[in-house]
Amino acid sequence: MNRKSRSQQIFLIKYILLLIFVLSPLLGFAGDYPVFVNDDAGIRVTISQKPVRIVSLVPVVTEVIAALGADENLVGITYHVRKPARLSRCVVVGGFLAPSLERIKKLQPDLVFISTLQKNLRLELEVLGCRVVEVVTSSLADSYADIELVGRIVGRHHQALELIEKTKQKLQFISRKIAQIPLSERRRVLRMMGRDTILVPGDDSFQNEVIAAAGGIAPKWGKNGNFITISTAQIKTFNPQFIYACDYRQEVSELFSQAQFTEIEAISTGNLHFFPCALTCRASIHVGEFVEWLAASIYPDYFSDSKNMLLPEKVDGDREIDVDIEYVKRANVIETTIADFGHRTLVVDMTEPMLVLSTLDGFRQGISSVGNHYLPPPTWNLVHLIGPEEFDRRIGLLIARQPETTSLLFTGADMQYLVQKTASFKKMRVTALVTAGVTSNALRMGADEGHYYELDNSEKNDKPGTINIIILTNTRLTAKAMSRALTSACEGKSAALQDLDIRSSANPAFLQATGTGTDNIIVVEGRGPTVKGTGGHSKMGELIARAVYAGVIEAVRAQNSLYVGRSIFHRLKERRVTVYNFITACQSDFSEKLPIDDKLAALLTGAVEKLLLDSRYRAFVEGSLALSDAFVRGQIVNLKSFRDQCARITQEIAGSVAKVQPYTYTGPKLPEPLSLALEALVSGAKANLVK
Repeated sequence: MNRKSRSQQIFLIKYILLLIFVLSPLLGFAGDYPVFVNDDAGIRVTISQKPVRIVSLVPVVTEVIAALGADENLVGITYHVRKPARLSRCVVVGGFLAPSLERIKKLQPDLVFISTLQKNLRLELEVLGCRVVEVVTSSLADSYADIELVGRIVGRHHQALELIEKTKQKLQFISRKIAQIPLSERRRVLRMMGRDTILVPGDDSFQNEVIAAAGGIAPKWGKNGNFITISTAQIKTFNPQFIYACDYRQEVSELFSQAQFTEIEAISTGNLHFFPCALTCRASIHVGEFVEWLAASIYPDYFSDSKNMLLPEKVDGDREIDVDIEYVKRANVIETTIADFGHRTLVVDMTEPMLVLSTLDGFRQGISSVGNHYLPPPTWNLVHLIGPEEFDRRIGLLIARQPETTSLLFTGADMQYLVQKTASFKKMRVTALVTAGVTSNALRMGADEGHYYELDNSEKNDKPGTINIIILTNTRLTAKAMSRALTSACEGKSAALQDLDIRSSANPAFLQATGTGTDNIIVVEGRGPTVKGTGGHSKMGELIARAVYAGVIEAVRAQNSLYVGRSIFHRLKERRVTVYNFITACQSDFSEKLPIDDKLAALLTGAVEKLLLDSRYRAFVEGSLALSDAFVRGQIVNLKSFRDQCARITQEIAGSVAKVQPYTYTGPKLPEPLSLALEALVSGAKANLVK
């Protein structure tokens, strides 16, 4: 064979192999298929080829699929999953308790993940030709098994094993840290599951596994179950030193403010804490991160003491950021280990020292580097305990920057979600570097209460920023222009929060947020033509606001998965309203004021959720949200026409011949338009059920 023929043969072989690699996923024989699994119902399921249209009715499974990077084939989910934001392209098929079979069928899935609560759907789905896999996660061991199972099914087995190992390493590391704490100094920890009643996990719940993994002492009640009711006497006997919960911050805080709880150690010492529901309520991919955070919150003194550190403080790496401003010498995100956990610091080095204005430090001369430092949750207490000056010094030593010539902001928003936005006009250019998180301490200035009294020196107010912004321009701003730039930036930020409908953390049903209460901005003097005006009518002020607005919009989506057009279920939950809780707080308008029992509440929840999947009724409730904000502000005072619309909607849902039995909401106070709209759906759905 001559050289030319051999070359042609090699080329042909390579071409065929490439063709097989590209087409095999489409032809259905990529990977290690068929896959044989025994699901959590004990049923043997054969997955003959890689699933290409997956519906997940189990939030834990949805999170695993996304974490494994297999969500390109995920077409349907429940509304209980928000992150990551890219899942917004998936069709919401309803809630966990009562997903819509009709919506699932329309998606034509070849694989559906279900939980025990949805097992009634199994036969109908299998008749359609779907493979159905039941997944139930009730322990940490279950979570590992489920990650491995899902990984094999979606063709990401190797990645699943890596994810499991990563979680185990986090738990092992925390185990090493808490091993230093004497058993006599371990703290009693209570997980609150209820909103305004004392519901707690049963003895067999994974919640107690999490408490133990974090070094806490979990209670033993002698009862099993996902949640059980205990008495005030029982909680007093256990006398927790640390209590934590997820949603319903206001209701839980009010519950424990009652006189009978004041002697409980956790309450008397101010150790009532709240964590995101996605971390506290699921034994899933984030359990390692949550155990780290929980342990550091239970034992802030141990986790902040340098004597208890296991790892050396060091630089782990960096990545460069391209900032197109002439006087920026270099911009990069430096990854470090500080106080045993991974930090990330954005550092922008300039070609010469400059004047900067920081809302954290005021005006500072001779600054050659500005930046934004991400504090992971387990180290949030560190800054509070050692003070920002000492923490500045430690960071400076580690990243080789002098505190005297460096101006840093601090944030709890992860630097991996850093956003850079630029706005320009003719020769003017503004760059905003933004991180943003708005789910923990958003507030509406002028309406929400401030709890820190500056004349009382008994406590510090040095909290890490949540929306942090660094503004760089290709001009030289005067001191006056730098000061005025803060107003333009803040107005751009607040406009973004309003357009996103971000809610106040303290009063979400009634108030839109204007900021988070810990936001900070750095404005760099810059170099170039001098600019004296940065107000709203100036071109520079416009550019600053535009860059900040765009940056906040994108950063909030990246960090919190909040975006314009998100699900009505999410928008309701952001106001601390769920369909089920609303329904259980309703009663009939008949003279006997009959409440809704559990069985009827479950049926009505499915019916109302189905209505909210319909664009007409979704728009009706979305309109009530906007009307509620206008009503709260006093811009609308007469709701007669809206009441008439609610009556028409109720009758429309019930049907013209149905007799409507009105239901009235009696739960925690909501804006009247919102409660009227949801009452209309509940009343119509109830009449429709009994026709």
